[in-house]
Amino acid sequence: MELLKLEDYQNLEAKKVIEYFIKISKIPRRSGEEKEIREYLENFAKERNLKYVKDEYENIIIYKKATKGREKEETLAFQAHTDMICEKDVDVEHDFSKDPILLYKEGDYITAKGTTLGADNGIGVAYMLAILDSDISIPNLECIFTVQEETTMIGAIKIDEKNIQARKIISLDNGKEGKILISSANCNEWIGRVEANKESINPKEIYKLRYENFLGGHSGGNIGDERRGNPIKLAMEALEKLENIQIIKLLGGSRVNVIPREFEIEFYIADKNKEEEINKILKTIQKQKEFFNQETIELKTIEVNENQGIKQAYSIEMSRKIIDFINAYKNGALIREENENVILSSNLAVLKEYENGIQIEFSERSNKKELEIRYLNELTELLNKYEINIIWHQELKGVEKKENNKLLEKCQETYQKIFNKRLEEIVSQGVVEGGFFTDKMPDCEYVCIGPNSYDVHSPKERVSISSIERIWKYLKEILK
Repeated sequence: MELLKLEDYQNLEAKKVIEYFIKISKIPRRSGEEKEIREYLENFAKERNLKYVKDEYENIIIYKKATKGREKEETLAFQAHTDMICEKDVDVEHDFSKDPILLYKEGDYITAKGTTLGADNGIGVAYMLAILDSDISIPNLECIFTVQEETTMIGAIKIDEKNIQARKIISLDNGKEGKILISSANCNEWIGRVEANKESINPKEIYKLRYENFLGGHSGGNIGDERRGNPIKLAMEALEKLENIQIIKLLGGSRVNVIPREFEIEFYIADKNKEEEINKILKTIQKQKEFFNQETIELKTIEVNENQGIKQAYSIEMSRKIIDFINAYKNGALIREENENVILSSNLAVLKEYENGIQIEFSERSNKKELEIRYLNELTELLNKYEINIIWHQELKGVEKKENNKLLEKCQETYQKIFNKRLEEIVSQGVVEGGFFTDKMPDCEYVCIGPNSYDVHSPKERVSISSIERIWKYLKEILK
C-alpha cells in the first residue's frame, strides 16, 4: 500500500476524476457537517461562471449550458450526495471533523488506511466536477449535489423540484459496474428504548464478552452476505440459555444503516453453578468462530474488588427481556428471489445504554409493498410483547420500476455500443435518493450507475481505478 499520487495517472482518460476525488477527500464531510464541501462547490461554480442555486437545506445544483448546436435537446441531470459515512478501526486516531482522508493505492484500488474512504459518494461528486470542468459536448446539464444522504436524506426529501428542469436523472451512487439500478427498496428506520433502572449487586467476578473486527458494511448493499455476521445478534445467541444473567453494561454498532462490526457486553451470573453456564457460552462461541473464521470473539473473567466499584446491574427480568428481544428479532436477508436477489431484509444496527435504560436502533428494507406490510405487522407484535417504545422513525422512499424508461434504453444502447454487452438491470436493497425525485416528479426517468466499490460503510472501503476509467468513458459517450 502506497500513497496515491496523481502523477501516476496522467495517461488515464479519467485523471481529472481522480484529481477531483483527491481534492474533495481533503475536505471533511461527515453527514450533516457539509459546510466546507458546500463552500467548495459554490467557489467551483463561481470560478467557472456557472449558474448555481443553493437551497435552505444546503443542496446545490450547478447548471451548464448545452454545447453550441445542442440547445434544443432534452436536459439531462446527474446526481450524487456530498456526505460520507465516518467509520474507523478502534486503534486508529482520526478526527473526521477536521482530518483529511489519506488516499492510498493498493493494486487496482484506491483505499484509505483504517477509515472509510468516502468513495460513497465522493466518486460520484468527482465525476460531476470533472464533467463540469471539461469541454465534453453536452446537452443542457444539471448537476445535483444533495446533502445528508447517509443519515436523514433531508436533502433529497426537501429538494425543490422547481429548480430541476431535467426529467432524466442519472445518479452516480451505484457501486457495481456493469449493473444499472432501476428499482430500490423502501426503507423504515427506528430507534426504540426500554426504560430500566439498575439494581445493586455484589459480585466477586463478572464476565466480559467481546466481538470485534467483523466486516460490517452497508445495511442495504451487503446485507445478503451472511458471512459478515452481526456481533450484536451473535452475542445474544451466546447468552440465550443463561437464566440468571444480569447485564452490567453493553455497547455495539454505530449507525442505523451500518451492519455492526463490534459489540461488547459485561454481565454477572447470579447463580452458584456458573461453570456450567459459562461452558454453554464457550460452546456457542466456538461454533461462531468456526463459521465466521473469526478469532476475535473473546470471553473474559474479571475478578472484582471494592476499588472497581461494580455494584449496579439491570435486573434478571430486564436482562432477559433484552436478550430475548434481540434473539427474536429477524435479522439479515429475510426473503430472496429465485436469482438470490434480496427483496426483504432487516438490520439490528445499534445496542447501547442511554440515561434511563437501553436503546436499540434497527431498520427494514423491502422491494415489495406486500412483504413490507407483513413484516411491519410482525414487528409491531414483537415490539409490543417486549415493551419496546419507539421514539423515532423515518421512512425512506424506494424507486418503483418504471415501464417504458427511455433513459434506461439509452443507457443500455450506449453500454452495448462501447462494451458489446448489456447492463444487468438490478433491483436493490439499497435506498437511493431517486425515490424522492420520482415521488416529486412522477414523469421523471431515473437510473443509477457507478464504478466498482467494495465494503462501503467500513474501513475496508475501496474503489477500483480501472472501473473509474471505464465508467468515465461510458459517461462521456452517454453525454454525446
